[in-house]
Amino acid sequence: MNLQLTDIIIVLIFASMVYAWWRNIAIREQATLAVKQHCESYHLQLLDQSVAGIKWWPCWHQGNLMIKRVYKFEFSSSGIARYTGTITFIGKQQTKIWLSPHDI
Repeated sequence: MNLQLTDIIIVLIFASMVYAWWRNIAIREQATLAVKQHCESYHLQLLDQSVAGIKWWPCWHQGNLMIKRVYKFEFSSSGIARYTGTITFIGKQQTKIWLSPHDI
């Protein structure tokens, strides 16, 4: 079997895309769990039981190149009105959760 350089590059690109996709799923699941716990601690209801990715870009953090991900979610304090919030990750580390102003 005679591999060309282009074959190796194609395999490496494909493998890195699969790894990035797998890593993104794992972090999204981690974000969903963190948001559920955060909402429960404030007696809020997480609507749709999920988060949705809205931003994804490379950034420098503590001298390392990492991916910054922002996920959006919706919650309710009364079961009637919907409010939005975001959770931010740098790499696999959660950095902040933001909740929009809502009724108590």
